[in-house]
Amino acid sequence: MTRGRQGDGAIGRLEHLTRFVGELAGGGAPGGRRGGLDRWRAHDWHVALLDVPLDDRAYADRFQVTREREIERLWAWWPGRADASATTPRTAGFLGFYLLTLVAMHSSDRVRFHGDAPWDVRVAGRLAAELSTELVADADVRRALAALHDPDAGWASDASGPALAEWAALDLTSLEFYRHGTTSLILTGRAAQPSQGRTATFVLKCVIHPYLTIPAIVDATRGYLDAHGRQGTDEPSPAVPVWASHDSWILMDLVRGLTMGEYLARRAAAQPPPPAREIQRLVDTPALRDLGGALLTALAELERDRQRHDDLTPSNIIVQDEPPGQVRLRFVDLGVNHLHARSITGQGQGEGVFAAPEVRRDGVGHPLADLYSLGALLVAIAGVPHTTDGTVPDQFYVVSVGLARLLEDLTDADPARRLLVTPVDPARPTFEQVGRVLRDEVAILEQDGRERPRGAWQRLRDLSPGAGTVARQHRMVQTRSAQVRDAAGAAHLRQARRLRRWAWLFAVLIWSATALVITWWSRDLGLSWQAKWFEMADEVFGRSGAGLVFLDDVRAADYPVPDPWGNLPVRLVTLTFALVSARLYLNVFAELSTVWAMPRDRRDRLRALAAEVGLRSLAVLPPLYVVLPTLVQRDWWPLFTLVGHVTFAAAVQACLWFAWATNARARAAGLSSVPRGEIATLGRLAAWQPTVAVYLVPIIGIGTLLSLGLVQDVLVYASFVSLINLGIFYPRAPAPTRRTSAPG
Repeated sequence: MTRGRQGDGAIGRLEHLTRFVGELAGGGAPGGRRGGLDRWRAHDWHVALLDVPLDDRAYADRFQVTREREIERLWAWWPGRADASATTPRTAGFLGFYLLTLVAMHSSDRVRFHGDAPWDVRVAGRLAAELSTELVADADVRRALAALHDPDAGWASDASGPALAEWAALDLTSLEFYRHGTTSLILTGRAAQPSQGRTATFVLKCVIHPYLTIPAIVDATRGYLDAHGRQGTDEPSPAVPVWASHDSWILMDLVRGLTMGEYLARRAAAQPPPPAREIQRLVDTPALRDLGGALLTALAELERDRQRHDDLTPSNIIVQDEPPGQVRLRFVDLGVNHLHARSITGQGQGEGVFAAPEVRRDGVGHPLADLYSLGALLVAIAGVPHTTDGTVPDQFYVVSVGLARLLEDLTDADPARRLLVTPVDPARPTFEQVGRVLRDEVAILEQDGRERPRGAWQRLRDLSPGAGTVARQHRMVQTRSAQVRDAAGAAHLRQARRLRRWAWLFAVLIWSATALVITWWSRDLGLSWQAKWFEMADEVFGRSGAGLVFLDDVRAADYPVPDPWGNLPVRLVTLTFALVSARLYLNVFAELSTVWAMPRDRRDRLRALAAEVGLRSLAVLPPLYVVLPTLVQRDWWPLFTLVGHVTFAAAVQACLWFAWATNARARAAGLSSVPRGEIATLGRLAAWQPTVAVYLVPIIGIGTLLSLGLVQDVLVYASFVSLINLGIFYPRAPAPTRRTSAPG
């Protein structure tokens, strides 16, 4: 067995090797050690390479030189090796393979522990991939590599017949470096005698030598063909076909294409710079539709073949472009990545964030692990950075609560809690059903349009009250109508229709109230106003005379119209209050609801009901607060200013009451999808309350003084209220919060 032959003389061999490298780099004569290395058999090199410390710090502690410095010393010597008398070509080839091993380990550590992109890792002043390419291009290094991975070598376990036959058919002189893997060097080449039905080019994934001391890695590599091969079938599969596998290598088809990591990096580079505020980062809806959809299709095909991946990460997914404008995804390296399993508990660096917690904890596969990895991949595909605690980023709650809920349902740390909310029939293929739900939520996101890039004109339009909310609600109902297939779809449609009705009702009320304010202002200014509907109302109710008789009947006797200067305070305050009300309800609250699933507990149900009443009251009461002082009594505007802001504060407090209790219950239940610390969007809503409280103090004080006639400068106060309305509540409206809402 490979892992069993590290023993006798290993330490001495590696110490001998590193001292030799030090003398080579120092320009001095390596003395008798040159002859010692020239007498080394392939087995001696194999044993020495197995002994290389897996950890960079352990390497430095043992040899008093960092691994990176060792790479620099060897690379400085490598170009002139042919002119030096210190080594034979054979020994130089093994030294080159030693350097190749150190570079591969350095690349693995940078990706896993420092979050570097695999293609951007640098060492010795060059890209790691460039160093490896030059090393593998050397014929002596290729011969050393072939000797160290020969399945018929004396230190390897007994090779199967297919492994020996496939190895013998390879043209090892054609080997080229392809890319670095987490625990491997990935090479390409041509088969001298390609097997029928396979490509003439192959990928040879060679495990980095020191990792062969980990029994789980050796066992998984040797058994890869038996576990993930598909002999005797011509059915297409998303898993790349495997030719053979042995202790230290896996042989498979070469599938051209970018890894998903490379694909997403190129896509991100073509996008505009991210906004200063992370919450405003756009969700990449086209990528979710195309790449996310292709990922679900590939997983459904893998499930059809009764396979699972267990290490679904961007580097293990190949993206192939297929006309017209479509992509196909292929999977490589199926099975548990034992380096992720060996990492510490919690979210790691690099691709460790995609591994399911149970896989990292137990080091074995799990039937629901691919669900977790799918959720993490969808977050990356959407172009949103992962959170440090593994929860769903807030950007998803801002643009689509339904999509955020799906991601929550996929990425719960407890496998038993995955897909608890998403309607999935256990008797049917899981990923096919999840793919349908994803397509539905992406369709809702696409018709919404808020996540699309904004030009200057569109950003200006976004400041308008409502910003197309009613039209968006209508499109949502149409989309949900087309998606109804089962009870869950019908519930989504009912919710969308209900929220649309409330949005329509509020829009009609608030714009009617605003029209009244503008009409009365025009009357104050003596402008001609030919409003047929006013005349019709007078006729219906049998009223006649000058002015708008039917509406003027309700006006108080001490409320003159026209009176431009005397009515200016009430006109300013009611108009700005109407604009604020439209923005707060249509832009923030119109798409929120707490009745999607009423809690069973009486107190929780009361909180949910209070929040829902508060939300819907904001669709009815603010227009009333605008109309009454406009039509009945202009001196009521200080009272309704107070009542209006108390109404807003009460509604927000009811939402906070519900949200805090709901999050507390979720945390008590151990849901990993709920952040343990502060929730940013919920914090923004809570932070709005003190602003309202501070604002109410002068409203109450000055309003009382105005009512008692102790303050005369009414216009100054009205201007103050109007500026505060627009200055605080308009641009700083609270954002929708996670877990207080349901998808429309």
